[in-house]
Amino acid sequence: MKLKSLMLLGSLCALLLPRGVIAQEDATAKRMKWFQGAKFGMFIHFGVENKNEFNPVDFDAGEWARIAQQAGMKYIVLTTKHHVGFCLWDSELTDWNVVDQTPLKRDIVKELAAACQAEGLEMGCYYSIADYHHPLYEPKYQNRPNRRTGTVEGADIKKYIDFMFGQLEELCELYHPCLVWFDGGSGFRNPADKPLLRRRELVEMLHSYGTLSNSRLGDDDQLQIVDYLSMNDNLAPAINPGVYFESAVTMGDSWHFSSHDDTKTTQELLERLVNAAGNGGNLLLNVGPNHEGVIPEDQQTRLKEMGDWLTKNGEAIYGTQAGPYPYEISWGTITQRKEADRTNLYLNVLEWPKDGKFTLFGVSNPVQAASLLASGETLHHETRFDASSGQNVITLDIPRSAPDEHVSVIKLVVSGDVKTNDTFMQLSDGKVLLDTYNATIHDLEYIANKPARAIDQKMFTVPRIGQGIMPSRGLTVSGFDTKGQALSWDFKIYQPGTYEVMVICHAGKDQTWNVDGQVRASVAGQTVENQLIEQKRVAIPTTTPNVVDLYSTLGTVQLSSSGAQTLTLEIISDFKGNKPKFRSVMLVPVQQ
Repeated sequence: MKLKSLMLLGSLCALLLPRGVIAQEDATAKRMKWFQGAKFGMFIHFGVENKNEFNPVDFDAGEWARIAQQAGMKYIVLTTKHHVGFCLWDSELTDWNVVDQTPLKRDIVKELAAACQAEGLEMGCYYSIADYHHPLYEPKYQNRPNRRTGTVEGADIKKYIDFMFGQLEELCELYHPCLVWFDGGSGFRNPADKPLLRRRELVEMLHSYGTLSNSRLGDDDQLQIVDYLSMNDNLAPAINPGVYFESAVTMGDSWHFSSHDDTKTTQELLERLVNAAGNGGNLLLNVGPNHEGVIPEDQQTRLKEMGDWLTKNGEAIYGTQAGPYPYEISWGTITQRKEADRTNLYLNVLEWPKDGKFTLFGVSNPVQAASLLASGETLHHETRFDASSGQNVITLDIPRSAPDEHVSVIKLVVSGDVKTNDTFMQLSDGKVLLDTYNATIHDLEYIANKPARAIDQKMFTVPRIGQGIMPSRGLTVSGFDTKGQALSWDFKIYQPGTYEVMVICHAGKDQTWNVDGQVRASVAGQTVENQLIEQKRVAIPTTTPNVVDLYSTLGTVQLSSSGAQTLTLEIISDFKGNKPKFRSVMLVPVQQ
């Protein structure tokens, strides 16, 4: 290792002055506003497997940046240092880098930073806290359990953190990243170990350079220290979590290049984009350049098609906020943009109605105009008040065929700010979708200081240990498995009729579904109960390919009048074997 000294963090001293603190806070808020408006970024996993053979002869940072720009992306995040500790820049703090150790002998980060600037993009730096190579890194803090055994002579995690601080300041000084995308910090998951990361000091240093930080710096889902939430890999919330997030997604199954990878369809990728934007977040879509440094052709094709869609429909994505509904929408998502005394609602429709009618509920604002966003074609609209359910019903006359083969966007201009009731609403396809994260929790006994809903615990990535019904991965709930526990929801329907009651749980794609407990649903004075017997498995567009939604039907109920209802789901016999992860309850209208 070169005898190179750590860079001093002297810039922090100036921030002790009140004026400096205020200026830094303003700069951070400005940077965060940019990030929230950007919506779409490119993740690049590019690394060294064998340093002596790493020589991507066709690497062209300008081409990477042009591909991102043509895709409609606003920023790029590069794996500047992955878990193996190898640096893709000419670091002054270690010779374990691409310039000193490989035949390429080029500073990849420097070239990409310049290319991004030329294309009007921002660049961020992925930085792994875990380091498999550095002699100061103590094994017990590694991010993989199989690496947490044994000792390394001379290792000192506090000195390694000093080294990490120095490298991050070096990146900020040299390349001015818009954000640092931390990863590999699971070895500090024990609350007693988190102070070792000196998180507040580190984030303040990054902020002094106008650089944001993600929540993987110490699993800060509540954003007490960092700036935004990083969801689990390939995961996005199907609801608005109430904090700003970014969803990092692979184009296939692998993060790095794999010749055997199957790239997702343009439809699947656009679903990811409108889902992220509609629920208040960004999509960070990963590419894996091959050994020559070229982004694979099929990935380039998908990105170009996404860029073509954004050319026509970008108004519904960039600079928008999450839609007004706090719950999942079965037909797509809504984004919104407030302009003076009106609000533009963008209905990003994945499932286009075939009867020429589109119905929207719960928006009480007067409608000023309705049109197809891409073409500008005006749509006829009517609004009526449904007294039984106490809500406005907006009906749009739409083409019988979807105007876009992937996602069709309806632009609805309404007066004022859109405010909706938190009560779950029946959707335009007649379904009522009740997610467990927003359910009211009824534990067996009172638990002091425990929020009444899973979403209020602000835990979205790392399962938290606790009593009773708790948040779990994939925005499901766990611990809901003992007789007497219950979840409940208030909702409104506008269409009386017969409804099938379905329970939806997360399950492994190849998991044998064998649960022995029973549940009961109660609504409108009726009850249906059953074991969770698998009816069908459905791929989930917002999570990893190895997880599916598993549907179980409890029975049917008759809802004889429109208006407010309450549904309760309770455990009536213990689950002793497999413990299900409940995602939602769905009421599906039965066609008579």
